[in-house]
Amino acid sequence: MYDFKGFLFFSLIALLATQVLFAIQTIEPVAAEVANGGTIDLGVMGPGQTIPLVIHPIVYNGGKFGKGGRYDIAVVTEVPDGWKGENSKLYGNPLQVGISAAKNAPDGTYYAKVVVSDENDGELLGNITITAKVRITRDIMESRVAPKTASVGPGQPAKFLITIRNKGTAADLYVVSSEGVKKWAFKKYVHMPPLSTKTIAYEVTENEEESYYPTIKVVSNSSAVISAEHNVSFTVSSNLLYDYKATNYGVLIFPTFELPIFGLAGLLSNLY
Repeated sequence: MYDFKGFLFFSLIALLATQVLFAIQTIEPVAAEVANGGTIDLGVMGPGQTIPLVIHPIVYNGGKFGKGGRYDIAVVTEVPDGWKGENSKLYGNPLQVGISAAKNAPDGTYYAKVVVSDENDGELLGNITITAKVRITRDIMESRVAPKTASVGPGQPAKFLITIRNKGTAADLYVVSSEGVKKWAFKKYVHMPPLSTKTIAYEVTENEEESYYPTIKVVSNSSAVISAEHNVSFTVSSNLLYDYKATNYGVLIFPTFELPIFGLAGLLSNLY
């Protein structure tokens, strides 16, 4: 006699096993289990930026012998217009793909498709297709500068502290530069990991005694639409304290017997 209940029971077990089979573990930017056909939220990034999706290649169920196996490659199969996808390396451990937004992508929510596969289905794991969700915003970076004004001696650097905050889940490289001071084209490059804050010193130097009004710029290397500008000022003038400070930079020359005295003066000047 046909055991319909038994058939139904084992069919249900097989269905559940299939559901377990078609799931992978993601590592970055968020750790999650994503089933075949599922969606993973990668967070927020700015125009032109690239967000990685890192996937653990090992599964522990299903496959040829029911004990799982290893996926060999992840491929970005669909991206929005103007975007780019970078496939993982074959046999990579972990498997990492990259999803890059268009440099002028408007703010909004976007989706990309990623297929994780077992090469030639050699381990009978089948393909897993997932949807990656990404939000784009231009408000992805904050910066501030302190102090806003400075006073220095001729040839001494006016130092400004720039604090940069990356509010997104994609890393980026930022370029710090300035305009408004002739013959000064110094740049600093700051790598910002996801969701990080850094403070760096940026210096501007002039020899002529007058006031200067440079603009300090912070611009994403991924897209110029991610940027900030800060107006600062500094005054170059001579006085005894600045001359003492200048000894720290080696710009003054003294007789040999006076060097220890002025060296000490330079150290003490840093207290003011």
